[in-house]
Amino acid sequence: MKYEELKKFYSEHFSLGYLNIPNTKDYNSFEQKLILISLICYIVEKNKPKNPDMSPYYLLYKLNEKLNLPDDFIKGLAIVCDDFSYQEHSFPTFGFEGKQILDKVVSILKTYIPF
Repeated sequence: MKYEELKKFYSEHFSLGYLNIPNTKDYNSFEQKLILISLICYIVEKNKPKNPDMSPYYLLYKLNEKLNLPDDFIKGLAIVCDDFSYQEHSFPTFGFEGKQILDKVVSILKTYIPF
């Protein structure tokens, strides 16, 4: 595949471009996309001992029961998280703790805009 074809394929299947994350005083939108990926990976890693079937897709699928995001977006984000977490076991939480971690993931996912 040529570069432009790969770029289009990535954009159609794995892009986080549909997240309309506003900049905050602490983090810009780019940083918040990395925070989203890291926090998803952190939650999965932390819960694997109790739930060996836990994966980014499983977590996002469960969260999506209340969010109603497109399944293609959820699958693409899960694959990106799988890729970032390959052979990793430690993920930064950017100062978020406890329930704040899941709340931050949900708040970022709620910025999804389908256009």
